[in-house]
Amino acid sequence: MRLKSFVYLKLVLPVLITSDKLQGLDFLSEISPEDVGLDSRLAFRYSPSSKRFLKKVLAQLHITPQDSIIDIGCGKGYALRTMQKFQFESVDGIELSAHIANIAIRNFKKLNSNRSKVFIGDAAQFNEYDIYNYVYFFNPFPSVVMSRVVNSLVQSVSRSERKLVIIYMNPTCNDVIVNNSVFVKTGEYCRCGCRIFIYTNRIYNNLIPSVDI
Repeated sequence: MRLKSFVYLKLVLPVLITSDKLQGLDFLSEISPEDVGLDSRLAFRYSPSSKRFLKKVLAQLHITPQDSIIDIGCGKGYALRTMQKFQFESVDGIELSAHIANIAIRNFKKLNSNRSKVFIGDAAQFNEYDIYNYVYFFNPFPSVVMSRVVNSLVQSVSRSERKLVIIYMNPTCNDVIVNNSVFVKTGEYCRCGCRIFIYTNRIYNNLIPSVDI
């Protein structure tokens, strides 16, 4: 484990979690699929995205008030909180676990923030992707689920033709996304060993350079 990662996990993160709790928030504590009755073969452990890394990448993408984003597998809403700092028209999330989704809803209620809707349900069966032109993943599930979700996104851009940008942190299912005829990887960002890949539907392939940030 890198020294910075060790210091963050053992020293910094516990302090941040305690600070959250004192404010009545719960963005940062991890939770396993088994703890909320999910199958660990179909869902990964909830942990918060790297706020600084995500913020730097979003700043590179020139977000406008005409853009909308959905965090697929949004967990407790930590990434949504970062996205709310940008000019998105809509900053929403979908989460399979009602227990975890309700934590996100309570977090934003405590912050008096009404910018984000948190949907509860199966991302592969979600039928409202058409209003979003950005999608975010923080490695929420394995390839068997990712393939179903990508198929839903393919159907969405077929129904409602538009440029769709996928932002994927810790892209363990990269092959699932690129092994279809619709999406192509157009950018890669690296920071302290963490990676974010950017994809767009192939006909809107304006290359975004790979950058260390």
